[in-house]
Amino acid sequence: MDYGEIYRQMKRIMEPRSVAIIGASGKIEKVGGAITRNALESEYRGRIYLVNPNTTSIFGRKVYASVEKIPDAVDLAEIVVPAPSVPHVMEEAARKQVQGVVIISAGFAEVGRDRLQAQVVRIAAEAGIRVIGPNCFGIINTEIGLDLSFTFSKALRGSTAFVSQSGAMCCGTLDWAYKEEMGFSKFINLGNKCDVDEADALLYLVEDPQTKIIAMYIEGVTQGRRLFETMKQVSRRKPIVVLKAGTTAPGARAARSHTGSLAGSTTIVKTAVKQSGALWTEDIEELFDAAQVLGQHPAQGRNVAILSNAGGLGVITTDWCHRLGLQVPKLPAQTVDELEAFLLPIASTANPIDMTGTAEYHCYKRVLNTLLQLESIDLIIPIFVSQGLITSDGPARAVVEEGRKGDKPILAFWMGGNTIINGVRILRRGGIPVFSSPARVAKAAAALVTYSEYRKKAIALGTVR
Repeated sequence: MDYGEIYRQMKRIMEPRSVAIIGASGKIEKVGGAITRNALESEYRGRIYLVNPNTTSIFGRKVYASVEKIPDAVDLAEIVVPAPSVPHVMEEAARKQVQGVVIISAGFAEVGRDRLQAQVVRIAAEAGIRVIGPNCFGIINTEIGLDLSFTFSKALRGSTAFVSQSGAMCCGTLDWAYKEEMGFSKFINLGNKCDVDEADALLYLVEDPQTKIIAMYIEGVTQGRRLFETMKQVSRRKPIVVLKAGTTAPGARAARSHTGSLAGSTTIVKTAVKQSGALWTEDIEELFDAAQVLGQHPAQGRNVAILSNAGGLGVITTDWCHRLGLQVPKLPAQTVDELEAFLLPIASTANPIDMTGTAEYHCYKRVLNTLLQLESIDLIIPIFVSQGLITSDGPARAVVEEGRKGDKPILAFWMGGNTIINGVRILRRGGIPVFSSPARVAKAAAALVTYSEYRKKAIALGTVR
C-alpha cells in the first residue's frame, strides 16, 4: 500500500481546486438542486462548474451540457444523475481526466444492481479515478468552506472528522451538532464503498492538520486486515472512535439492504478495533460524547474527583465511574481540612464532594482550584443541578476559568432544562465538554482514560511520531 499516493489521491478529492456538479439543478427540492445551492452558497473559493444537458443557466450561472464541454481542468466531479446514466457520465469524466468522483446517485449494489456498480468500478479503475460512493450524501471540508452535500444544516468549523457509510447519519449528525455547537473538520460519506473506503479516509485524515479526532460509523467491513492495520497506524497519532452497526442478525440483514455491505463477525470486528487502539462505542450518543472529550488534556491515571451541588447525583456518578473501571478515591486529610475551612458545615468533603445547593461561582472556583493541585487526582467531574437557588451561569464560568489554568481534564455534568441553557452554553464555548447524565459523563471519562493509556504506552514504545 502506497500511503503517500493514497493521501495525494484523497487530498485531491477533499481539497479540490475545481468542482463539476453533474446533474446540477435549480430546483432545491431535488437532490441536485440542494447540492447546487449548498455549493454555491458555501465559502469555497475554488471554481464550481454546473453540468446539465437540459438547461443553459441555473441560479444565474452558466451551465455546460457535459463535463467534457468545460474549458478548464476539473479536479473533482460530483455525480447526481439516475443510476443507469452514471457509467456514461463516468466515461465522460475519464476522457476529461477528472481525478476524483463523488457519486450521490443511489440504485446500485444496495438494491441488487451489483453489475451496474461493477461497471462503474471498472471505468474508474481503467482511468485512474478514485470514487466515493455511490449512494451517499457527499463530502464537506469546513477548512476550505466546501459543502458538496444536500443537507439543510451547515457544518460548524471544528477539529473532529466524521467518516460514515450512512448519508442519513451525516445529515442527522449535522443537525444535532449545530444545536450542540459541535464543530467538524471533514465529513466523508462513503456510501456503498465501491472504491474509497475507511482506510483511505483514515490515511488522509491522519495527515490533515485541521483534524484532531476521527469518528467513524461503519456498517460492513470488506478489507478487514487493511482497515485494522490502518487504524493501528493512525490511532497512535490521533484518536479514533468507532460505532459499528449490524451487530445483530437482523441488523446485519438491514445493513446489507442499506449499503450493500456484509456486516462481518461482531466479535472479530470489536476485538480488532480495540486491539488497534481505536475506541468502540455502542450508540450514536456515546460516539460523539467520546469524540468531544478526546480533545481535552490527556488523563494521567484513573483517579476521578467529583464535586456537586447535589449529593445524590454525585453518588450516581460515582457508581457509574466505578462500573467503568475508574477510581473515586478518598481525598488526602490535608485537602479535606482545606475544604472544610470554607464549605458549609452540612457539606460533605468526601469524594464525591457535596457542596450543597447553595454552591455558587466562588464555591465551585475554590473547590476546583484545590482539586486541580492534587497529584492524586487525574480527572475532575463538576456537577450542577438546577434547584431554584443558584443559576447555572456562575458555576459554569468558574469551571471554564479554572479549567484554563490546569492540565487535568474536566468533564461537566449539568442537569436540568431551560434553567441551565446559559450555563451549558458557557461551558461549551469555554471548551469544557458537558453531558446530561451520570452515565454519559462517566462513559466519556472512561473513553478519555482508555485512549490516554493507549497513547502513553505508544509513546513509551516509541511508535508515535
